[in-house]
Amino acid sequence: MVLTKKFCPRCGSEDVHMIAGGITGSWMCGNCGYTGSIFPEKEIVGSKEKFKTEIIKKINVKKPMNRK
Repeated sequence: MVLTKKFCPRCGSEDVHMIAGGITGSWMCGNCGYTGSIFPEKEIVGSKEKFKTEIIKKINVKKPMNRK
C-alpha cells in the first residue's frame, strides 16, 4: 500500500480539501484559495509502518471480561 497526499499546484500546501464530489471532483487549497479538479499527489515516505501502528492502536480494544 502506497500512501499519498494531495498538494496545491500553486503554493505547494498540503492543506487541500474536497469541495465537490463526482467523477473528477473539485478541490480547494486552504492556504491560497486555488480551486481545481487536478491536484497532484506525492508519496508519503515511511508512513506505511506509522499508518499500521496507528490503526493497530485504534483497533486494539481490551477483551471483555468473562462474566458468569
